[in-house]
Amino acid sequence: MINTLNQPLLSGSTDFTGQPKPQNLEQAADQFEVMFLRQVLQEMRKSADVFADEDGVFSSREARRMRDFYDDALAQELASQRSSGIASLLVQQLSTPAAEK
Repeated sequence: MINTLNQPLLSGSTDFTGQPKPQNLEQAADQFEVMFLRQVLQEMRKSADVFADEDGVFSSREARRMRDFYDDALAQELASQRSSGIASLLVQQLSTPAAEK
């Protein structure tokens, strides 16, 4: 016999990955800025890897994994400083009333 689920599979306060959902536009803009900066760092690393020596010190799988962890932390730190201005522009653009557009 199949029992029905009494609780939804996903809580209302988290997304499908289990991360907390943003509660307002500011949080969503901050999260977007982190994702954007992380993608920029990842693409920069890919272009540098083309010229990297396969026998180099930093070409191991473990070194690449640690570099990815560092890039995640760096993207978080850069976004928290709001130095790129991406989150601020998103908030400004998305919070403007429709009549002004």
